[in-house]
Amino acid sequence: MIPYIRINQLHIDSIPDSSISLNVSKGDIVGITGRNGSGKSTFARFLAGEERPEKMGNILINGLDPFSQLDREKIRNISGLVYQNSRESVVLENVGREIAFGAENQGLPVEKTMKRTSFYLKKYSLWNKRNSSVYSLSASESQRMALSSILIMHPDILVLDEPFSMMSSLEIHKYMDTVIKSARKRQQTVFVFSKNPDVLRMTDIHYEIADGMIREIDLDSAYIYDSFGKGFEEYTDTNEFDNAVGLSEGASGIKKRKNRKLTVQEYIQGNAEKGAPGISLHNVNYRINDIKIMDRLNMRFIAGSAYRITGEHGSGKTTYLKLAAGLLKPQEGEVFRSEDTKLGYVFQYPDEGFVENTVLDDVMFGPMNDGHMKSEARSMAESVLEFVGVDKSIWNRKLSSLSFGEKKKVAIAGAIALNPDFLFIDEPYAGLDVDSRRQIEMIIEGLCREGKCIVTVEA
Repeated sequence: MIPYIRINQLHIDSIPDSSISLNVSKGDIVGITGRNGSGKSTFARFLAGEERPEKMGNILINGLDPFSQLDREKIRNISGLVYQNSRESVVLENVGREIAFGAENQGLPVEKTMKRTSFYLKKYSLWNKRNSSVYSLSASESQRMALSSILIMHPDILVLDEPFSMMSSLEIHKYMDTVIKSARKRQQTVFVFSKNPDVLRMTDIHYEIADGMIREIDLDSAYIYDSFGKGFEEYTDTNEFDNAVGLSEGASGIKKRKNRKLTVQEYIQGNAEKGAPGISLHNVNYRINDIKIMDRLNMRFIAGSAYRITGEHGSGKTTYLKLAAGLLKPQEGEVFRSEDTKLGYVFQYPDEGFVENTVLDDVMFGPMNDGHMKSEARSMAESVLEFVGVDKSIWNRKLSSLSFGEKKKVAIAGAIALNPDFLFIDEPYAGLDVDSRRQIEMIIEGLCREGKCIVTVEA
């Protein structure tokens, strides 16, 4: 039987000596994992006809060859790619219109397009956001919108590049299950690229890309199962202490602030003396579109500690982080910080914080802006990149050529290069493989020991 998709000795430019061979039958639901920079996103774009392989015959998709421009257009018509960065494919600003766009572009009748749009808005819990701006969505909502905008077209081939990286475990199970059930009903062929075992275990067959090759793996023994938690379990407390304003403290000394949607947990406790640098939020109120996101918020972040902000999608986690970091100003209340306090901020979507074109230049920017000579800034940037675990092979590459996980690590390196007293990171582990997650966890612990304060937002 001729495979529906045949991949033969496919080479990926960024991976030396790569040679990927794989046969896939129609209706297969395939999970593919691999470390950051292994070539997963490039492979995904080949499968969706978004990029051209280096020579004819590397890939045949239902007899079509993406090496050919004509065939590549035909492949795009039968496939749908959900990008790792859900904002990368946005066309229209309105959520409902963005989801409907694909069906409209296919020439579906207006009535059928409206019916499908309503279905996906409800199925992916976006109905209340149908008239909102796509840029007002939380990360989870943005990913669900990206999924809906592709699923509405009913493609024969569905290519998902880390489509659930900003979702909680409960959301992953709910929406991945929806995708899988729909695919089986429609006989869609699905490729799911992910480093998350919760996602991969729901696919039928599992592969890993490593060292430019692809191999079938047993999830129970794969490296991704070694650890995928938030880390630092020795610092966490299983009890929760309710307190409408500020922090409460349990017998273990671990402090949490909780309301119905948000929890702030101090999971590494510093030993800062009274009067040490801190950031205090006092009776902070903040509204978005007349909806109160923050109500009389009181909180103090102190040196030598690490805090994580968690909560439901759309609960205001990123808003909270930006208020503490001074990127947003409270509409009521005050945020106090010392005048000489130095801050570093890593955006949820790392591209938003880049100021240069290449990895090394971007990390050098902070030290140079602080007055260091170019040679000193370069040395500092190289040390930080090595410290964060950014592979030397990509230091001179354009940021636009990197995977989402690689960009996240570069963004963290750039913030650390500023030598900040307070480091704010929105979704520090999104898009990272296990080794990179551990690296960032150890970095957070080490920075706290140096007297830094780290505040993160986590799904």
